[in-house]
Order: sequence, then structure tokens, then C-alpha cells
Amino acid sequence: MKRKQITQIINVRWFPKFLKTLVAEFLSWFVLKVNATKPFIPVIEDILNKTYNKRIINIEFGIGAGIETVKPFLNDGVKVDSIAISNFNTSEKGVYLFVNSFHQLNASEAKKILQNIEESGNPVVVVEGNNDSLWQIVGMTVFVPLTVLLTAFFVKPFRISRIIFTYLIPILPIVIVIDGCIALLKLYNPTDLLALTSSLENNNYEWKAGKNDNGRGGKIMYLTGRKLQ
Repeated sequence: MKRKQITQIINVRWFPKFLKTLVAEFLSWFVLKVNATKPFIPVIEDILNKTYNKRIINIEFGIGAGIETVKPFLNDGVKVDSIAISNFNTSEKGVYLFVNSFHQLNASEAKKILQNIEESGNPVVVVEGNNDSLWQIVGMTVFVPLTVLLTAFFVKPFRISRIIFTYLIPILPIVIVIDGCIALLKLYNPTDLLALTSSLENNNYEWKAGKNDNGRGGKIMYLTGRKLQ
């Protein structure tokens, strides 16, 4: 696989929890503000419809830009429940969903989780708003830091600590850019995702991976899995 398993700053134990919260709040606010997760919806709805499901089981990583950025676009009647990744299990029935978070798992963890979901007979959707293109790297190193600096006063909820650690002590723009670039290196592209599932033994389970246009000149990446009827 081309991806690299590198630890992001927000994942190290010494990184203060309140700063991690500020990072997650910015990511969620910004992603929702620009409707960056709207292109996920056709992928998610396709699996919901094909598997006759009305329930999503979100796997929560607590890193921001997760299910909270998807819920506003879901059809009425779709129920969403969340399970922390630390408590992951497949005892619940529904579509297991990973939103902008699957790259946090190393290859062995990712494969084991997909195998567990497959064995449970439940469907799964993995969606990532970033991709492995050069344009994405340019955006992460140029556009993102400017956005952090220009929007600190508008991010909800408003916090004085965000202002302090954006302008007086610019930890937030530095961490967001560094972690954003690391996240790009950690992404599983469609080839990587299919490599994870290729050795899973279940001829009655279908895996698909690919890229879709995001409507802004970029791509989203996805993996879906479902039990064939």
C-alpha cells in the first residue's frame, strides 16, 4: 500500500484535550459550512436503499467532521446511533458508517473491522472527503491555513481560547495544517481499500470502492460492502 501510518498530533497523549476539542470543532464547522459531506449522501443512500435499512450505526472517533456533518443531509426517517471506536462491536443491526475517519486505523485494524462487519452480515460504508491528489495537498497547505486564520471569530461555538490559540499563540493553524497533511498520507485510496477486502472469504458479500466528484473540482473516496440478496 502507498499509504503511511503516521501518528497525528491530535492522537498523541500529551496533546491537551481542550486543544483537540478546538480542532474538532473547527473541522466540523468548516466542513458543514461548505457542504463538503453532501457528496457522501448518494453513496450512503445507495446502500441504505439496497439493504432496506433505515438505521445508521456511526463509528465515532471524536476527531471532528464526522456524523454531525452528514446528519443534515440525510432523509427523514433514517435513524443514527453512534458507537465509539474504542467500543466497536457488530452486535447492532444497521449500516456501519465511517465518516472521514477510516484513515485513523492501521491496515490490520482496518481489515479486522471490515471482516467483523462482513461476518455479521451488516452493510458498511466508508467515506473520505479528502483524496490522494496533488491538488488536495496544495489546498491543505495554502487554503486551509488561510481559512483557519480568517474564520476563527465565526466558528461555532465561539470560544476565547480559539482566538488565543489562533492568533496570540498560533497552535491551531499549525496543528490543523500538519495533521491535515499527515491525514492525506494516511488515506486508503480505492486500490488500498479493495486490497483490504480481497482476502475476506465470503462469496455472498459484495465490496465496491471508488472516487466520485465532489462538485468543487475534487473527489471523495468511498468503500461499500453489503450482503447480496
